[in-house]
Amino acid sequence: MADMTRGERTVQLFAKVISNPEKKFTINDLMEAFNIPAEERRNVQRDMRFLSEMDGGRYIAVDTVGRTSYYTSALRNAERLLFPNFENTMLHFVFLKRIANIYPATSEIITQLLERIEKSLPNREQKSLRHLGEELNTKILFMGTPPNIEEDASEKIRTILQAIHDHRKIDVTYMTEDADKQSTRIPLMIIIYEDELYVGCQRQDGNTYTLKFRRIKNVKLAKEMFVEDPKILDKLRRQVASGAAFMSGQEPKLEDVEIEFESRARLYLQENPFNRSMNIGKAKNGKITVKMKAEINQLLFNWVVSFSNVARVVKPASLQKRLKEYAEYLLNIYA
Repeated sequence: MADMTRGERTVQLFAKVISNPEKKFTINDLMEAFNIPAEERRNVQRDMRFLSEMDGGRYIAVDTVGRTSYYTSALRNAERLLFPNFENTMLHFVFLKRIANIYPATSEIITQLLERIEKSLPNREQKSLRHLGEELNTKILFMGTPPNIEEDASEKIRTILQAIHDHRKIDVTYMTEDADKQSTRIPLMIIIYEDELYVGCQRQDGNTYTLKFRRIKNVKLAKEMFVEDPKILDKLRRQVASGAAFMSGQEPKLEDVEIEFESRARLYLQENPFNRSMNIGKAKNGKITVKMKAEINQLLFNWVVSFSNVARVVKPASLQKRLKEYAEYLLNIYA
């Protein structure tokens, strides 16, 4: 490997340890992984001491046995923080800083880590990093609305996950169209849908509903506990698996759905399936067919409409009817 600057080496060492949360690394292991020459050993030891001391070992833990130190990841679910193997790690550093706030569960960790590493660099490398950022930030763009994740987003996630794990209710201030609403909720699970986070919750009567994570203004653990009901959890899992967790009744009524698409939609459909039952096949006329089990609700309707003139519903008749009524509505508005 080409000679690394201190900043590049620090980021590489950090990435190696936290991307392998089940492994323990010695200084020798890390030097061998990056082909670092023996005369750089003291520098690697200094870098690892710096990383393991950040926030009292919040990121990397160290365990000393005799004269040997073993470094391990101190982050839960650290395998989700993937570090591509960039040849120029400083480019990677700039990219991470630019996109950190896209991921609410890790934005605080990434931002704090990068700030601490940057402050530890020599002045010359700090200037190089700033120069790279000025050049590249205008080339890493967000289409539509830029990510707008609050600074305390990761703390909110931790609170909700702790409540789910400990079976404790949460006191939530939630934004609605009329006003902020304060209430106590029963959190069951986190749902990820189209790059948004939702909290699946249970009502007192056993029915389920969801809260959009970015609309939660404040959340804290309540004193009151709750008893987890496996039947309600299974019901919520069925709703999620069928793609019916947001705009459906408590028990989705699934029907056989068949839609014909133009062949050019294949890649998008593969990347964005409506639900897990969706299967893509080839039609005799050169087009593609999508078959799945789904509830005929507003979520499915919106999904089909988003494909505009490349989709034709074959069945069921109820979905065809809703689309026809919508077409007549548009015709009346714009004719």
